[in-house]
Amino acid sequence: MKLLVAIDFSDLTDKVLAQAKLLARALSAEIWLLHVAEPEPDFVGYDADPLVMRDLTAETYKIWHRRIQEAAEALRAEGLNCTGLMVQGPTVDTILKEAERLQADMIVLGSHSKGLLARLVVGSTCEGVLRGTSVPVLMVPV
Repeated sequence: MKLLVAIDFSDLTDKVLAQAKLLARALSAEIWLLHVAEPEPDFVGYDADPLVMRDLTAETYKIWHRRIQEAAEALRAEGLNCTGLMVQGPTVDTILKEAERLQADMIVLGSHSKGLLARLVVGSTCEGVLRGTSVPVLMVPV
């Protein structure tokens, strides 16, 4: 069994990882940790130097890649079969594509509380994943 565990390094990450560990042990499952790096402009309306932005983005991606690998290594140290992935793209689409590519049996992700207006205008990652997948989804609330 394969669990695709999407994490964003927020304050919710530890709760998501704790649930993923419980599931992996109970189901003898392997864990695929995924962090999606969604490109977003840091300075709306500001013309930043392209080289500066490229370097800043590259450094940020290196940090995220290192963090996802450290998280995967920590789970392996606990005896779990775990692989860390960092993929760039739109969050929901990337989670769905990786779940399909890996043939995941379940998707695990955190559910951030958002106000009604934010959900209506932007939607949420959990809602998008639920609507776009045919595999079970475990949402870990804040």
